[in-house]
Amino acid sequence: MIAAALDIGTNTVLMAIAELSPDALLEGNPQNVGGQVAPFPSHSLIRKVIADEHRIARLGEGVDRSQWISQAAIERASAIIREYRSIADAAGASARIAVGTSVFRAAQNSAEVAQILGKLWGAPVEVLSGTEEAELCYHGTVYHGERAAILDIGGGSTELTIGEHARILARESIELGAVRLAERFWKSYPIPQDALNAAWQHAVEKLAPFVELPAVERMYAVAGTPTTLALMAQDLHHSDWHRAEGYVLKRTAIERLWQQLATASLDELRSIPGVHPQRADILPAGALLLRTAMDVIGADAVTVSTRGLRYGAFWRLVARYEKFCR
Repeated sequence: MIAAALDIGTNTVLMAIAELSPDALLEGNPQNVGGQVAPFPSHSLIRKVIADEHRIARLGEGVDRSQWISQAAIERASAIIREYRSIADAAGASARIAVGTSVFRAAQNSAEVAQILGKLWGAPVEVLSGTEEAELCYHGTVYHGERAAILDIGGGSTELTIGEHARILARESIELGAVRLAERFWKSYPIPQDALNAAWQHAVEKLAPFVELPAVERMYAVAGTPTTLALMAQDLHHSDWHRAEGYVLKRTAIERLWQQLATASLDELRSIPGVHPQRADILPAGALLLRTAMDVIGADAVTVSTRGLRYGAFWRLVARYEKFCR
């Protein structure tokens, strides 16, 4: 079975297409954990990744202030989803799923926008709660049975999920992401020091609940910020984003990169090879959130993952299929 999963976020629209193993679908026996069906292991669920696409739509542009998704943002996202649908159709995807995140939780016209984008995609956009987003991101990222944390810094929200094997131990979702933080605290580059100080203090206060979560063996970081920092650390181009998978970002490297980001003009940010030009304006905010989260948690390093929510959406699709086949 070939399936396509769409992740519509505040900043990005991501799609993965994979061939799912029939053995996992028909013979799998997911365990019921906390009243929910736990995911199949990644090695038995995904036989082959066919496509993994990344585009920036900035659907959440201005939403923190207006509580409204603009027509321009809808058109940007629509163009990307039309392209994705063509790719999914050409790949022979017989099943598809779409999930929406923080921007849909915040905007007053989210139901209307979800309907428009879902029609273009060919499957309804399922608006996730912060808890659902955290759990699916965990299930889409962790390969091993270790006790691990998944930090997901999005455009509108930041999630931290602690788990062991397929069991979620704790999770927290904070409605503060890179787009929101940047829009709230600065309008010029290089970013004024007083704006950075105010943003830092706000982030510390908002992410404080993370300190109560259990300790872990390994901390993974997903989404555009850690991926971009991993590329910068390796002097790679932003088009090589797949090569960030598994890269260990140490705190010393993050601090070095932070000094570069915090003192750069917007043109200088856009000229960095590892930085996608459409992400440049919010990258300092994402890096600030990463540094803050690591401080709160007490982490010295994070392992970068390029997977995350869209892969977790496969788990949801499979759980439904398995339930239907019973």
